[in-house]
Amino acid sequence: MTLFKSLLLGSAAGIVAVAGAQAADLPSKKAAPATYVKICDAYGAGFFYIPGSDTCVKLGGYVRAEYQYVPGKDTISATTGAVAQSKNVQAETGYEVRGRIDVDSRTPTSMGVARTFVRLRAANTSGIRNTTITDKGTYGQSDNSTTAIAIESAMVQWAGFTFGIGPENYAMMPSFILNANPWAGFPNGMKQISYTASLGGGLSATVAIEDRKDFGYDQTAFDQPQTVANIVANIRMDQAWGFAAVHAMVGNNSLNKTSVDGGVGQKTYAGYAVGTTVSYKLPMIAAGDQVWFSANYADGMIGALLGGSGLSNLSTAAMHRLMGGVLRVDTNVVQTNAVTTYSAAAPATYDTTTGWNVNMAYTHYWAPQWRSNFSAGYVELNPPTSTKADTWGKGKVWEVAGGLIYSPVKDMDIGLEMQYASLKNVLQNPTLANGPGRSASNVSTKFRVERQF
Repeated sequence: MTLFKSLLLGSAAGIVAVAGAQAADLPSKKAAPATYVKICDAYGAGFFYIPGSDTCVKLGGYVRAEYQYVPGKDTISATTGAVAQSKNVQAETGYEVRGRIDVDSRTPTSMGVARTFVRLRAANTSGIRNTTITDKGTYGQSDNSTTAIAIESAMVQWAGFTFGIGPENYAMMPSFILNANPWAGFPNGMKQISYTASLGGGLSATVAIEDRKDFGYDQTAFDQPQTVANIVANIRMDQAWGFAAVHAMVGNNSLNKTSVDGGVGQKTYAGYAVGTTVSYKLPMIAAGDQVWFSANYADGMIGALLGGSGLSNLSTAAMHRLMGGVLRVDTNVVQTNAVTTYSAAAPATYDTTTGWNVNMAYTHYWAPQWRSNFSAGYVELNPPTSTKADTWGKGKVWEVAGGLIYSPVKDMDIGLEMQYASLKNVLQNPTLANGPGRSASNVSTKFRVERQF
C-alpha cells in the first residue's frame, strides 16, 4: 500500500510539473495585442494603412482574355497597282491574354497629398494581336506566341506636379470601346513633367512637357534629340453634368539637312494641334448613361488625330492591316517638289500635313447588368500638294462600332463588339495611268472577358 501511494504521488507530481511547463508556453493576459490592417477611407474605397505609417495603399488590376477576327483583305502595291499580298495568306484571327497590376499609395503632406502610382501590364499575344508578326510579302504572315510587358503608369504626383509616365494631357476621349477608334489614344501612358492648377468651381488648367516618342502615330522623317518634346496644355471644367475641355499641343518636326539641301544639321518645321472634348451624363435615360464628343485639328502633328495604326491599319492594336487596299503611311512633313539630289542650289521643299477628326461615343445601360457601347468617327488627312510621284493625297476614314456587355457580378465584363471601317485614298501623280485612288473597307469582331479586382 505504501508503494502504491508513493507511485500515485510521484505520478501526480509529474503531471503537475508538465502542466506547469506547458502553461508557461501559453499566451498570458499581458501579451502584446495583434496588429490588424486599418482601413483608410480618406481617398476612397479599397485603401488601407501600411502598419506603422500614415501612408495609404490600394491594390488593383484586372485579367483579360480576348479573341479577334478580321477577314483577310488583298493589299495593293502603291507603285504598281498589283496585289502585293493575297487575302488568302493573311492572318485572320488573334488572341490576347492580359494581366495588369495597379499599386496606388498616398501620404498627406503640408502641401497636399504625395502620391505614387504604378500600373504594369503583361500580355501574351498571337495572330493579328501579335506585335511581332512578320510580313512575308506574297507568302503571307507568320508569328509566334509572344509575351510583352508594358508600363502604363509610373508616376509621382505632389503639389500639382506629375513626374514620370502618366495619362496623356491632350486626348480625353475614353477607351472603353473594345476595338481601337479613329482618335488619338495612349494606352501606354506618356513620359512627362506636368503641372495642374485647381482654379475652383471645378475648373482646372494643365501644362505639360511630354515625350514625343510616346505618341502612337507621329511619323517624322528624322527625329533629332532636341526636338522630341511637345508642349501640351488644357483647360477643363468638371461638373455634376459631366465635363468640357479645350486642349492644344505644339512641337517641331526635324529633317536632316542632307535630305533638304545637302547641308549639315537639321531643319525644323513647327507642328500644332487644337481640339475640344465634351461629355454629358444622361441619368434621365438610364443610370450610368453618358455620351462624349470630340473634334480636333492638326497641322504637322497628326499624332493628335490618330492612334498607333494610321489610316489603313485602323483598329489593330498590333498595327497591322484591317481594311486592305493600299497601305498608306502618312507623315507630318511631306516633300513638295521632285528633287532627288539635294543641294543648296536645288534644295528639296517641304510642307506639313494637315488633318481633322470628329468623334462620338455613347454608353447606355439597358439594365444594371447589361450595357451597350456605340462609337462613330471620321478622320481626314490632307498632305500638301506635291510634284513628286506617288505622294499620298487626301485620305479619309470613317468608322462605326457597337457592342453589348454583360456583367454577371460587379467588376466582371463579358463583351462582344463589331466595328466597320471604310477608307478612301488619293495618290498624287501616280506612276500608273490608273494609280490607286481606290477605297477599302472591312469588319472587325472582338470578344472579351475581363475581371477587375
